[in-house]
Amino acid sequence: WYQRRVREAVVSTQSTGEEEAVRLAQEEADRKLEEKENKLKKREELRKELRGKLEEPTKEHTISLLFRLPNGSRVARAFLPEVCVKELYEFAFTCEDAPNFFTLITNFPKRILPAYDAPDALLSCRDIGLENSTTLFLQEDDSESELSSVSEAEV
Repeated sequence: WYQRRVREAVVSTQSTGEEEAVRLAQEEADRKLEEKENKLKKREELRKELRGKLEEPTKEHTISLLFRLPNGSRVARAFLPEVCVKELYEFAFTCEDAPNFFTLITNFPKRILPAYDAPDALLSCRDIGLENSTTLFLQEDDSESELSSVSEAEV
């Protein structure tokens, strides 16, 4: 009789501990999901804010760039040659179907443009050799690295 009572108490304690572990795991998963949703919401707000700030130049001496998004859509826009790479990232980020995290890449010659928050991102299109009618591809980054795209802290 005593051993049966002890066994029942042990089983009861184990199931309570397991329930607690499951509850804690669920709370952690809920917290992570909420953080991710908040981060995506902030990035969407940033995207809207940047759309309002970026205006297309009207000068004659501009370079025309074509942005190819991961879904195959294209967006063309003129920029002054003095515009820095950082502003190209900001414009690309405002495109309708742009991913949240991406890297800009030229096709020919193939090269990766400096990341949004890299020191070289302050170089102008002229400095890095971007010419008229260049196509820039937005390569989606799965890592969600703030180094490869527009970050909230930078704007």
